[in-house]
Amino acid sequence: MRRRSSLNSQQCEVRVSSSKLSPTERRNPRSVKLDRLSAKKAVRLMLNEEARVTRILLKSESRLTSAVELVAGALRSGGRLFYVGAGTSGRLGVLDASECPPTFRTPPEMVQGIIAGGDTALRRAVEGAEDDAPAGAKVMRQHAIDQKDVVVGIAASGTTPFVWGALREARRRRARTILICFNPQLRIPRALRPDRLLAFDLGPEVLTGSTRLKCGTATKLILNLLTTLSMVRLGKVMSNLMIDVAPTNVKLRQRAIRIVSELAEVGTPQATKALERHDWNIRKTVRALFLEGTSRRV
Repeated sequence: MRRRSSLNSQQCEVRVSSSKLSPTERRNPRSVKLDRLSAKKAVRLMLNEEARVTRILLKSESRLTSAVELVAGALRSGGRLFYVGAGTSGRLGVLDASECPPTFRTPPEMVQGIIAGGDTALRRAVEGAEDDAPAGAKVMRQHAIDQKDVVVGIAASGTTPFVWGALREARRRRARTILICFNPQLRIPRALRPDRLLAFDLGPEVLTGSTRLKCGTATKLILNLLTTLSMVRLGKVMSNLMIDVAPTNVKLRQRAIRIVSELAEVGTPQATKALERHDWNIRKTVRALFLEGTSRRV
């Protein structure tokens, strides 16, 4: 029993390092007087720094496209998407995953967010959780990761042990892996190299080391791309409308009525009655209106 535990620890050992200080830890020369700037100048500075994010990401659209195609292919084949991160990175992964069921009517297990330290870490820091590589591997085993799945590690510096523990175990289980980070100077052994490496240099943060700023913005954008465009490819969007949104409140029921009215070219009263007949399932409602011949598009 002791020997098995020792082997598990060795398997989870992380050997990823950075050849230079990560850009996320460097000081930003444009913000060295941050504590003396007027509020107006500080606002302008922060917004100008944020504006750099999309310009940098656009330069790597081919890599982002490849990642989207990898995720979409896995989901289409019955696989699952897992986000794994610590701190802000983990919280953003959980956020994106939690939005998929109401937006695309996906089962909760299709897209899942895992944060170092568990749910407690969503609200407050759990000391040392991000340094626990064996815990990252353990959570992959708990979720029975296999070759159908995609595991996306999110680590601003690129060296978070919890994330690499998860990626290593996922790779061992033949799942596809992606790393999102903001340090292109990583030294990743071939045995650990993910299938897709999304490493960007956003430059240093306005507030040194605070990766909830530009890195957080970039992470949110990338996760939006992965899930939204994958769901489009799974047929959960018609035109630019969410035909699988779950209308669970007044606002969403009103949106469902507008979507049905737009797609089937029927009036609001007819769209409402049709939705009520089909338990507010937009996809079924639109299909029924076309089959009934009541849509003006037929």
